[in-house]
Amino acid sequence: MRSGTHRTVRAACTERSRWPLVAALAGAIAASLCAPDALAQSSETAQLRAELAKMQQQMQAQQAAMERMRQRLDELESADARRAAAQPVTPAAPIPPSVPAPATHVETAQAQASRAQPAVQGVEAPSRIVEPPSAMPGAHDPAPEGYVALGDSGNFVKLDVVAQVDMMVDNKFLGYQDLFIPASIPVTGAPFHDSDTRTTLSGKQSVVRMDFMRDTPYGVMKVVYKNNFFGFGGPDMDYNLQYLYGELENKRFSLLAGYYMSAFTDIDVFPNTLDYEGPNSFTFKYTPQIRYTPVLYRHGEARLTLPMSLEKPNADIAVLGDYQPYSRWPDATLGLRYETPDWHVQWANLVRDLAVQSASDDATRTIEAYATQFTFAAGVFGDDSVQGWASFGKGYANFLQDITGFGLDAAFNPSLQLEAIDAEGYGAGYTHTWREGLTSSASYGYLKIDPDANLFIDPSLPENTSYASLNLAWQFSERAMMGAELLWGRLEDLSGASGEAKRVQFSFRYDLNP
Repeated sequence: MRSGTHRTVRAACTERSRWPLVAALAGAIAASLCAPDALAQSSETAQLRAELAKMQQQMQAQQAAMERMRQRLDELESADARRAAAQPVTPAAPIPPSVPAPATHVETAQAQASRAQPAVQGVEAPSRIVEPPSAMPGAHDPAPEGYVALGDSGNFVKLDVVAQVDMMVDNKFLGYQDLFIPASIPVTGAPFHDSDTRTTLSGKQSVVRMDFMRDTPYGVMKVVYKNNFFGFGGPDMDYNLQYLYGELENKRFSLLAGYYMSAFTDIDVFPNTLDYEGPNSFTFKYTPQIRYTPVLYRHGEARLTLPMSLEKPNADIAVLGDYQPYSRWPDATLGLRYETPDWHVQWANLVRDLAVQSASDDATRTIEAYATQFTFAAGVFGDDSVQGWASFGKGYANFLQDITGFGLDAAFNPSLQLEAIDAEGYGAGYTHTWREGLTSSASYGYLKIDPDANLFIDPSLPENTSYASLNLAWQFSERAMMGAELLWGRLEDLSGASGEAKRVQFSFRYDLNP
């Protein structure tokens, strides 16, 4: 009906010129009928225009916001570039930051993988000296790869397990078949001096190590655990704790507490021997301690530190009668170390108190002891490296690898006074890289004690010993090594008798997470 009415109106509109009154009346009727459609069309158009204008305003606002963000990003990048140019950042040991808060959206696989590793932000420059396949596993801080976040706790952990087997062939009986100790070599006239060739296998160099790290407001906190199986409770694979310590480290200092190598020991100069014991004259000692190391000076990647510690005393004295050894205060060390990624030198000093007390009348005898040591290590000739050490003093025999536990720190004189025994030790090591993964290392050590002639000491104890090693090690896989080593040692005791021994050692090692 509506369409018919429209046609009638349109016809009436065309006849306006013939009948003006009729035309006017028809126009009024047409306007009244057409008004609803016109109003509807006008309302829809206005709505679309309003929505379009609103969307244009939103797009303009977003573009303005993006432009502001782009300008801010440019300002931050420029500021970072200026700071980097003014103060170059020193790369260093891995320090994981706190674990970021969990994302509220679904992460991509790449984002999840990146969250599994701590960022590398360091306070100590990593060494550029190449570590050969024969290097002692787990002796240094691990590389940043391999850490795993422990949930959202902010803690990171890295686990390393080393499985190693050594076969040792000796030309005669030695006191410790698992270790090559020149002080245990039979001398002329002693039992087993002319003993037969002996062979043994050992898995005691196998290692379990766990490194925990987290960020704190004061720096990076580490807790380190490590053990091997050189305990002495039984014949094979006896548990032996090596590390259990915590350390707080930042740009200004480090603070260590727990069970660790003595601050008098410089593990960075330990030669790359397959033999676990290593050179006779090396000052290698584990002990409970508290150690503070302030950073005195920095220049680029180099730094000067002043390590100092208080450590558990362990007076190793040749006693008489019912006297028992003890110490009135802890061993104390004070050193000075300058290090760069390519070399370092260290001067360490040790002060000790040695004492004995009688169980029957509480009579006491005391003596002070001291030692000083110079050590260095450097990368030379491409991937080669050299190490060296020299120490001397009184009453520190318990720190020397070969003669620890022999009671040679001090002894009684005829007046029943305690005297500290002079001692000295020297050594060097060199590692040559034939090609990547194939190296040879050589080392030599010499130590000597010089007690007064009238001291009450067993004449069969060592006066001087020598040690030499030469090996070939091949890392045939990223996590596997094999090698062979020739060892030679010589002992001369306080009576003048001497003896020599040789060993050939074959080693095979798997390292889960080097």
